Amino acid sequence: MARLTIEGAELVVRQRWWERLATRSGPVRVPLTAVEKVTITRETWRVLRGARESGVLVPGRLCLGVWHHPGGRDFVAMRPFTDVVVSVDLRRPSPFARIAVHSTQALQTVAELRSAVSRAAGAADGHDEDVPAAMPEPEEPSPAWPSPGGRSPWTGVSAHA
Repeated sequence: MARLTIEGAELVVRQRWWERLATRSGPVRVPLTAVEKVTITRETWRVLRGARESGVLVPGRLCLGVWHHPGGRDFVAMRPFTDVVVSVDLRRPSPFARIAVHSTQALQTVAELRSAVSRAAGAADGHDEDVPAAMPEPEEPSPAWPSPGGRSPWTGVSAHA
């Protein structure tokens, strides 16, 4: 599955060859200065907004591509209900409003991202020292079931049946 990496002053979503084919794109790159908030969630369906613009959606199995909504566009690469998702909310000049990527090492990914964002913020302000990140602490993963209202967004089946 796709993974988040830091390259210089950019956050990069690295995709496997078949993911690049499905999304019809190369690596997704955004400046670290555009990172606004980072969260971790096990409730993957909560990070999806809007409708699929391009990519692949296999309910209960795979969400991969670009989702379009009134607030902009989101890039998602998730396997619902398997692991946690790292969700990165972005501000301009990013081409996306959010990037959400499935991660087996979410806490490590968030720690690396926070550190890189702190360094980028310090460099942008002209400071060389490490500046604390202005992002909230990552949320603890919570169980994916039952969802609010008791219905799964993937299958439409009640979790309480």
